[in-house]
Amino acid sequence: MGINMQKNVLTLPIGEKSIILETGELAPQTNASVVARYGDTVVLATVVMGGLDETKDYFPLSVEFVDKLYAGGLIKGGKWIKRETGISDTAVLYGRIIDRAIRPLFPKDFHHEVQVIATVLSNDKENDVVLPAFLATSLALSISDIPFNSPVSICRVGLKQGNLIVAPGLKDQADSDLDLLVCTDSQGVNMIEAGANIVNNETVLEAIKLASEVGQQINQQIVDFAKQFGRPKMTYQPFSPDAKLFDDLSQKIKSDIADFLENGADGKHVLVEAQIKDKVKNLYRQQIDNKEINENILMMALDDLLCRSFRQHTLTSQSRYDRRRFDEIRPLSIKAGVLPCTHGSAKFQRGLTQAVTVVTLGSLAEKQYLQDSLGEVTKRYLHYYSAMPFSTFQTGRLGRPGRREIGHGALAEKALLPVIPSEEEFPYTITLTSEVLSQNGSSSMASTCGSTLALMDAGVPIKDKVAGISVGMISDDAAPNQKYMLLTDIAGIEDHFGDMDFKITGTRNGVTAIQLDIKRTGLSQEMIVATFAASTKARNFILDEIEKVISSPRPQLSVHAPKIALVKLPEDKIGEVIGSGGKTIKALMAKYDVQIDIDDFGSASVSSANPDNVSRAVYEIESMIKEVQVGEEYDGVVTRVENYGAFIEFLPGREALLHVSEMSTGFVSDPSTIIKMGDSVKVRIAGFNDNHQIKLAAPDFKASHPGQPRPARDPSASPPPFRQPGGFRNFATGPRNRRSRY
Repeated sequence: MGINMQKNVLTLPIGEKSIILETGELAPQTNASVVARYGDTVVLATVVMGGLDETKDYFPLSVEFVDKLYAGGLIKGGKWIKRETGISDTAVLYGRIIDRAIRPLFPKDFHHEVQVIATVLSNDKENDVVLPAFLATSLALSISDIPFNSPVSICRVGLKQGNLIVAPGLKDQADSDLDLLVCTDSQGVNMIEAGANIVNNETVLEAIKLASEVGQQINQQIVDFAKQFGRPKMTYQPFSPDAKLFDDLSQKIKSDIADFLENGADGKHVLVEAQIKDKVKNLYRQQIDNKEINENILMMALDDLLCRSFRQHTLTSQSRYDRRRFDEIRPLSIKAGVLPCTHGSAKFQRGLTQAVTVVTLGSLAEKQYLQDSLGEVTKRYLHYYSAMPFSTFQTGRLGRPGRREIGHGALAEKALLPVIPSEEEFPYTITLTSEVLSQNGSSSMASTCGSTLALMDAGVPIKDKVAGISVGMISDDAAPNQKYMLLTDIAGIEDHFGDMDFKITGTRNGVTAIQLDIKRTGLSQEMIVATFAASTKARNFILDEIEKVISSPRPQLSVHAPKIALVKLPEDKIGEVIGSGGKTIKALMAKYDVQIDIDDFGSASVSSANPDNVSRAVYEIESMIKEVQVGEEYDGVVTRVENYGAFIEFLPGREALLHVSEMSTGFVSDPSTIIKMGDSVKVRIAGFNDNHQIKLAAPDFKASHPGQPRPARDPSASPPPFRQPGGFRNFATGPRNRRSRY
């Protein structure tokens, strides 16, 4: 750490713009800090190293993404607490993107605590925040004295009108059929996060290749900058088992390892591993108690020994731990409609990985409101991933979801998003909750498959069926790019001891989401192409199995689901439907026992448990906003009678005047003598007056009421005073400019 920091600038062209990285300006009390500017979006990335942490048997790296509302000129919503607290799910996901890409690049025996914090200081709401945050982090680690084996870059690629776009702005991202983030280290692709609108394999692979090529160019610039301005890497105390301990341990549990490799039943390895751990602790109990051996280092040695044995056995025997073929999926158990009172449910089980997914439908008023430095947005489709301790044969505390749960839920949500019907097609808020009841490899993909089943069980008219699978890898440490094996549908042990977890979801026609995590150096394009082929084959097989259980959405919603209809209100009719002080809309809700919610854009959501009530309420609202045309005929009801005519309700909530002159072919001195409240009258739209008020005619009624002759006028009576329009008599000029009141 040094306070006298040198200011240097690195400009990285990416797409049509550049990201400007600057060191030596902010946060001097760090191992390194970098300010990234992308347009007028500014992000500060800091890296700080703590001391050696011997209490953990894993590398204690933490990555936080902090999106300050002030960056977008916003104040936190809510009446009381205005201080920004907590981290949003979006910030957690952005932090995970950085974490997953940089974690494999630290030395395996490096156990000093490292914290990375990326803070959004300014958001111009036009440019990406992830790209500058990531590249600032990569540069900060590269120029710091913290051990870091390789620079790593990021590139976002979009797809608009069939053309790939490097580093699209936020507007282009919103219209893109592909949102692909690819991170690249010195050897190849080491992280992918993507959402796609059912895009074919060839296009996605082309986009990954393009992003990786851009990333390699960025990496070279970071390497050159670090050589010139970076600090020497520190010499650290390795936290790892020495060769003597490793050899001693391998001799003592040789037979146990052989038994471990021979007992490959799905999930049985968990019990075998636990038994081996207990045995090892007992074997070295005296050395542990005497502080001669660190227990965490001992467990690291055991894990390393099991890992080496597992990987070598897989490569040399050309056989998987559970004796499956390399492209074989574990036994499936699929069922739709497993819970009686939910709106939709399904069970999807693959081996020992089991998920029950539940659909809940609600009105559009139940959308989720989210706020970040870009502003406030709403979501009507959400997916939650829930996994309690028992799902991994453990005990533990319950609480808010962790970063892993948030990430898995977001992946499953992204996977189904392209097939979710629009708000106009299906005016519901949709939530899915995947209760993962047993975990043994790729539970997020079980959640994705279960979501497809549950949505169809609920009667949600999804556009297509989505499935997903995870493909793993075991490679030779001496030649990782030459000798490797892909493993379709990885079990938990293959995930733990393997090189990658490459999840791809989609329909039969294309990809909807991707998530790649690796523990080795980056993947070549050849490896990625082979993974896509294996994943597509497995996905189509799972879709076949899903269709055997339920092939399309149920024709009717669950009896437990609310019945909802959407009415689009013209802007000039919103106030009319709401009424003064909400009088009209409240009366409608009381009249039909429904809930009506109108948003700022004029979308009226009408919901009730009774579908007939919804239909009647919708009909009245549509009647209120209907633009009637001259000549249209309606069956009306008399609502009020005056001496000048009768008011007729010709549509629910709509009435107009039938003038006394339209009631009879003769003279009518008192309309109440021929028409009463509650009478049914067939009326026709005759026209509109100067105020666009509707004028009615009733030809049939008029023809059936001849009336009386008009009484003769008394010639001795004085003529009535003439009044000009407005009701004021013009005494100066007398009667002129006469015009009819109707």
